[in-house]
Amino acid sequence: MRKTILLAFALAAFAAMPAMASVQNVKISGSIDSTWLIRNNFDLGLSLTEDEQQNLFITQSILRADADLTDNVSTTVALINERAWGDTSNVSTDIDLLLAYATLREMLYSPLTVVVGKQAFHYGNSFIVDSGGTNNAAPADSGIALIAGDLTKQTTQDAARFIFDYEPLSVELLFSKINSRTNTLAIENKDDIDLYGANVGYEVGDSMNTQVEAYFFAKVDKLSNTAAAGEFSKSDTVYVPGLRASTNPIEGLNVQAEVAWQRGNRVATTGTIRDNEQREAMGAQVIASYKVPVMEEYKPILGYVYTYVSGDSNPGDRALSETNGGGRQGSTNTYTAWDPMFENQAGGTIYNTLFNLSNSHISTVSAQVNPIEDVTAKVSWSNLRLDKGLRGNATNTTLTLVQPDGAVSGTMGIVVDEKEIGNEIDTTLTYDYTEDVQFGANFGWFLPGDLFTGANNQVATQAIFHGNVNF
Repeated sequence: MRKTILLAFALAAFAAMPAMASVQNVKISGSIDSTWLIRNNFDLGLSLTEDEQQNLFITQSILRADADLTDNVSTTVALINERAWGDTSNVSTDIDLLLAYATLREMLYSPLTVVVGKQAFHYGNSFIVDSGGTNNAAPADSGIALIAGDLTKQTTQDAARFIFDYEPLSVELLFSKINSRTNTLAIENKDDIDLYGANVGYEVGDSMNTQVEAYFFAKVDKLSNTAAAGEFSKSDTVYVPGLRASTNPIEGLNVQAEVAWQRGNRVATTGTIRDNEQREAMGAQVIASYKVPVMEEYKPILGYVYTYVSGDSNPGDRALSETNGGGRQGSTNTYTAWDPMFENQAGGTIYNTLFNLSNSHISTVSAQVNPIEDVTAKVSWSNLRLDKGLRGNATNTTLTLVQPDGAVSGTMGIVVDEKEIGNEIDTTLTYDYTEDVQFGANFGWFLPGDLFTGANNQVATQAIFHGNVNF
C-alpha cells in the first residue's frame, strides 16, 4: 500500500510538472565591444563661441543563446546593454532584448522556412530595407541613444519572414511591426507603422556567378489617417519596387547595380493643415570591387560606390499654396524627395550621422590592403552633392543637421546657388589579434562644401578606437 501511494504521488507530481521542450543542442555566445570615441565640430561650427567636443568610452555587451529543439526547430534569444562608462542613468543600466525568435524549417512542406520574432535581417546591400532601420539613430531604450545613436548595435525588428527556397530561385515574404503605438482598448487605435515586403532572387548559374533580384516593399503609417488627424488625411505610404543585379565579368571584379522607385502618399503638415502629396522619387546605386592582380601578398582591393537619391524639385509649393488659402485636398504638389526607408549603409562615417539619405549624389572611392599579416588598412574618399538645389524658395535657405544624440542642430545658413555638400576622408585600421579578438581604429574628416556659408563650414572630425571580443 505504501509503495502504491508513493507511486501515485510521484505520478501526480510528474503530471503537474510544466511541459518542457526537449533540447538537442544549446550554444551560448556573445561579444564585448569597448570603444573610445572622440568627436569634434559635428555642428560644423554653428556654436560660434567654441568648438563642440565629445570624448568618452562606450561598452556594448551582447549575450546570446541558441537552442536546437529538433532538426527543424530552433530558437534564439539575445540580451544587450549599451552604455557610456560612468553613466548610471536608468536607461544606460538597462538590459534590453536584442533577439527573440524561432526558426521553423520545412514547415508545412520542405521548401518553406518561417522565422518569427525579434530578429536581424537585410536585403541586398541594405539600400532599401535592413532590420537596423535608418542607421543614424538608436532606439530610445539604448543607453547611447542620446550620446552616439549612430553606433548602436540594437538593430533588430519584430517581424515574420516566410522563406521559400526553390534553388536557384528564392522567394521571401516579410511583415514587420515598426511601431504599434496604441495597444490599449481605444475607440481609434489604427495608428501603427507597418512594413511589408516581397523579395525574389535568382542565381543565373553562369560562369560570372550572376544573381538578380526583384523586390517590393511598402511602409504604411496609419497615424495620419486617424480621426484626429484631419478630415482629408490619408495614411502616409511609401511603395518601393526595385531591381538589383550582381555579376563578376572578369576574375576579381564584382559589379552590382540597383534601381528603385518610390510611389505612395505623403502626409505633410503646416500649422493645422494637412496635405496629401503624391510621391514620385527614385534611387539608384552602382558598386564595384576589384581585387588587383599585382602585389597579391598585400591583397589590394579597389572599390567604388555611387549612390543617387532624388530630392524635391519644388519643396515650397505646398507651403505657399497653404499661405494663400490653398492646400488641403486640392493641393497638386508632387513630392519627389527620396524617403530613406530602412537603409543601413555608410555606418561609422561622419556624413552618415549628419545627413539623412535623401536629395544626394554620393561617390566613394576606396583602397584596401593587408600591409602585414592580420592587419587591414583602408582609405576612402566620399564626395556629396545635392540632387536638387534650394534656390528660388525663401522657405529653404537654411539646413539642419542630425547630431549623434539623435536631435537636430539649429538652422544653418547656406548658399542657395550651391550644391556641393562636402567631402569626407576616412582611414580604417583593423588588427585581428586572434580569431575571436579584434582591435580597430577609424579616423574621419568631413570638409563642408560650398553649400555652407563661411560661418558654418568648420571641419568635423572623429576618432574611434575599439576592441571587440567574441565568445
